Amino acid sequence: MAISSSSSSNCQRKKPAATGLWWFTFICAAMLYLLTCQRGVSWQDSGMFQWRVLNSDLTGDLGLALAHPLYIATGKLFMWFPLGDMPMRLNFLSGMGMAVALANLAAVLFLLTGKRWIGFIIAAIFALTHTAWWLSTIAEVYTLSLAGLSTELWLLILLLRKPRWYLLAGLAFVSGLGLAIHNLALLPLPVYGVVALLLIKRKRLPFWSAIIAMVCYLTGAAPYLVLVIISALHSGNIWNTVQSALFGRYVASVLNLTSFSASFKVNAILIALNFINTLLPLAVLGWINFRKRLGHMIANALGAITLIELIFAIRYNVPDQFTFFLPSLFMIAVAAGIGLRVLVDTSKAWRNAAVIACIVSIIIQPLFYSVMPRLVEASGIAVNRARVLPFRNEIRYWLMPWKHNEHSAELFAAAALKQATPDGIIMADSTSMYPLLLVQRLKGLSPSVAIQHNGHPLPGYSANPRAFRDRLGNRILYAVSSHPDYLPPRLADDAEFIRAEHEVLYRVRWKS
Repeated sequence: MAISSSSSSNCQRKKPAATGLWWFTFICAAMLYLLTCQRGVSWQDSGMFQWRVLNSDLTGDLGLALAHPLYIATGKLFMWFPLGDMPMRLNFLSGMGMAVALANLAAVLFLLTGKRWIGFIIAAIFALTHTAWWLSTIAEVYTLSLAGLSTELWLLILLLRKPRWYLLAGLAFVSGLGLAIHNLALLPLPVYGVVALLLIKRKRLPFWSAIIAMVCYLTGAAPYLVLVIISALHSGNIWNTVQSALFGRYVASVLNLTSFSASFKVNAILIALNFINTLLPLAVLGWINFRKRLGHMIANALGAITLIELIFAIRYNVPDQFTFFLPSLFMIAVAAGIGLRVLVDTSKAWRNAAVIACIVSIIIQPLFYSVMPRLVEASGIAVNRARVLPFRNEIRYWLMPWKHNEHSAELFAAAALKQATPDGIIMADSTSMYPLLLVQRLKGLSPSVAIQHNGHPLPGYSANPRAFRDRLGNRILYAVSSHPDYLPPRLADDAEFIRAEHEVLYRVRWKS
């Protein structure tokens, strides 16, 4: 008796889909970050991103490598999200990016281990790690970059298991989109290239698939590549444009091989906060069993990406070094999922112990973050900085990843604008400048107060002090800090800075 095609297909076991797991993980993560994201304007780069999105600035002032045009465009679209005010929406955009990365992590681990619960529990631990949570509550580009990397890993694993030209094309397109978000997308690109060449060499992919992949990569990266081409045509200097596109203003840091950041100890502490859990021991176990569990090709590819990400983050000597550790932390989480599966297969006792340890990890992380600032303050340890930011508790700001109750930037900006009323001019550094600009624009506070920004309204002091003071006229000049490192050169020698106890700005008084 012949077997019908429908009966034959029913006999074949279908591979379980990860759709439900993906959506469940995404919704849980999105809710976590929605509840804990900052509600208003932010300091530093986050404030800069909010300002750039508000002004549709696709290039910025820090070089092409820090333009992040696709992030800015996505932020512009997210301004229509019906929740909170504009700064909060952009802060939550970071949470959405991380929620996508976490959902991808759960799906990837389900693909590698065959266990949905392993994917979810590792994603839950990763969601609460310090760096992941911290970056998901303020406007930052790294979480969207990680969403891209996690998608690339998913496609890479599928490609290595069952080579198809459209998987390579998809991987190339997502990698190109990643470049339009952040240059971190360049780091795993050599691994993808080697994988593609090996698959073509072994006749598992046709040669023409590489051509399609290159077209897809250029299409995905087009928002960034167009900016590079326009800049080259405008400046007429191709070398400077390429240097700006690859490194921005951080050539020495990107190419650094010898020195550590001046903030290395602080960054080391912040990185260490990511391992108050089972991720690292499970990852070590996973790496030991990588080839046995995943096969040579997948193990080598994931191992190479992990090594590249770690080396880059360790020797990248910038003040916010810990934020660049996020992709490495993600790769560690992938290895941890493999390690957890190894323990599950070892014995029932090891499985139970591993599950309990993972649940404890989920519970203990937020408890530790909430207690740690109090312990540091009780111990008498003080954070001494050259420039003090009013209303901001440095210990709590950096150690506690949630920001829903962190309003220091907005409080500072409102107080500073009030002090400078009616028509003062405020000199601010990059950390404090954008909260001032944002609060003034969004809240309509002190419209006659000027914030020194991009050489306006005053010319550079160092180049021509006389022109600076002539332009200033009878208006009062204020400074956020009196420390010479945060002032134009020579200004600290020519003026004194006065601040009453209840004030947030220094009033500049000329010595002559």
